[in-house]
Amino acid sequence: MKKIILLLALAGIIYSCSDDDKPIQNELNGTWHLIDVTCECKPVDFQIGEHVWSFNLENNKITVVNNPSENLEILSSGNYDFSLSEGKITILSVEYDYYFKDGYLFLSDHPEVDGPLMKFTRN
Repeated sequence: MKKIILLLALAGIIYSCSDDDKPIQNELNGTWHLIDVTCECKPVDFQIGEHVWSFNLENNKITVVNNPSENLEILSSGNYDFSLSEGKITILSVEYDYYFKDGYLFLSDHPEVDGPLMKFTRN
């Protein structure tokens, strides 16, 4: 009887575990507004709608629309191809780390050596 209880408890533990290590790529899909950039440059806060990045995971395309009066642009307005792999997104041969925290999307290109750390929100 003890063996059956132990076996059931072990089965419950195994089936209750989830795989949190896999990136949630579908969360990236859609429109994101750049709201903050931190880098070697002076930190810049943006208003929603000034820099809009729309990710389409079906065709691996990103559409970037920038406010034309803004001096700081990570990418010029236009359409770009991108590729994804385990927490990385590559756009124009630049590999960014990407992750989600508190509902925000973060893209970083070596922030430890003053590369840009970009923060996006949905609205």
